Amino acid sequence: MSRRFKHEVAAVNIRINDKDRRDYPKLIETLANLKRGVRVLGKTNLAINYFDKKTLRGIILKYDELPSDDEWFNTENFDGASEADLEEIVIPERLKPNYARFYFALDATLHVVAFQTYGRSKGLSTLAVEKYFKGALQFMEIIDAFGDVDADIMSDHGAVDRILNLENLKELELIIRPPNSDDIGETLAHVIEERLREQNADEYRERLKTKGKKRIEPNERTRALAHVAAQNGEVKAKNQEGGAQVTYNSDESPLKEMRTTAESGQDLTMFNILSKLIFQTVEAFRQRQKSANP
Repeated sequence: MSRRFKHEVAAVNIRINDKDRRDYPKLIETLANLKRGVRVLGKTNLAINYFDKKTLRGIILKYDELPSDDEWFNTENFDGASEADLEEIVIPERLKPNYARFYFALDATLHVVAFQTYGRSKGLSTLAVEKYFKGALQFMEIIDAFGDVDADIMSDHGAVDRILNLENLKELELIIRPPNSDDIGETLAHVIEERLREQNADEYRERLKTKGKKRIEPNERTRALAHVAAQNGEVKAKNQEGGAQVTYNSDESPLKEMRTTAESGQDLTMFNILSKLIFQTVEAFRQRQKSANP
């Protein structure tokens, strides 16, 4: 049987809070021009090194940063490297190991970045990408030019519905960072923004909890807020299963599109197809969300 090649794409929602400074292509271009990495997991770093403002396509790099105090191992004597061994190591500072590259695309209207999570037999975790953007958006050059900017991995709305419909839901927590009113409708955005502003907060949280044999039954408002959290934060829950409470988190179910092909070398073609599907899914859901806005 011939080998199948996996292609997978996920998405991150980026929000420039100041309406007067919302220029998403310029934001991504600025990050690309900085050519500055962010450590995301262990020794792994991510950076945007290329972005085309015409096509709104670019490349995310993944590489390792070797700490200067790392211990080295000698495979000949199967022991730690000696001082003499270490003197033989000459790696220019500009060279980094475990290099990989991944395509990304920006939909400026949706302010969503779709990115490869698997291609060329290489993987890129959604958690790493979220950490990259959260770190990079704190660069002083970004804050000076665009003010406060938030980024959250987009969750699968089907997974959020499954959380809300758990049979023995005991706890439900919604975490929402400032959304754009264009995405969710003026009414719901106004409620969230007012509560954040009244309490001088950057993050809105709502928590429900029950005891005994009762279960939480989310109403329409809570369900609407949960789907806002799926794009702008996270949904956490605890469900009674047997004698234990099992934890669920929307972050564990990111929105993804995946396909396999019979031939290798189709990464860019498949990325373009899957990123388009991701954008269509986001657009369709936001339209439904605004029309059903409580």
